Amino acid sequence: MNRFARAGGLAAGVFGLVLLAGCSGSSEAKVSGDVLVDGQPLKKGRIEFVPAAAKAAAASAEVTDGKYAVKVAPGEYKVKINGDKVVGKHKMYDTPDSPTVDDVRELVAAKYNDQTELTMTVQGGSQEKRWEVQSRK
Repeated sequence: MNRFARAGGLAAGVFGLVLLAGCSGSSEAKVSGDVLVDGQPLKKGRIEFVPAAAKAAAASAEVTDGKYAVKVAPGEYKVKINGDKVVGKHKMYDTPDSPTVDDVRELVAAKYNDQTELTMTVQGGSQEKRWEVQSRK
């Protein structure tokens, strides 16, 4: 076997391994479900899947009327849930004709977002997960 044939065979083998690695690493799972705060659907918020290992990227989705759906690579994740609670209104600017905007505070307790205790093992394919959390006291 001449050296060009060996080099071609080696290149084909390496290319095949790269293809296999790319196929297995690019699989995504779909996680969807409900988010309840104190037993009620979270009206408006966000759910974030943060990988436990640096192998995957974080993924997040909006939560609307208690429902969410997100695509994420299979693996181990910490899950953060944030929710908006409108507590009043304030002026956008300090001028007499300034429009008013909602004064929003974090609704969900810190142990479910900044200091999350939530985890999930995401499998390939589609799966549903209901999250039940408490509000800040």
